[in-house]
Amino acid sequence: MKPKKNRRTKWTSEERERLINLFEEFDGDIVKISTELRRGERSVRMNLFFMDLISESEVNKKLIIDR
Repeated sequence: MKPKKNRRTKWTSEERERLINLFEEFDGDIVKISTELRRGERSVRMNLFFMDLISESEVNKKLIIDR
């Protein structure tokens, strides 16, 4: 059974800190990071963008590829 994601739950400062660490640890692999944090890929991308770790074009990267 797939673990439930934290839908519409505010990000804590601890989660944001962990996001930064996982971003470095997983070399920016959004899928692995979102699985580890149990957050949606879009949410992870948006938070990384707001922390200036990825560019705006990378936020919508998956959406463009899927079309």
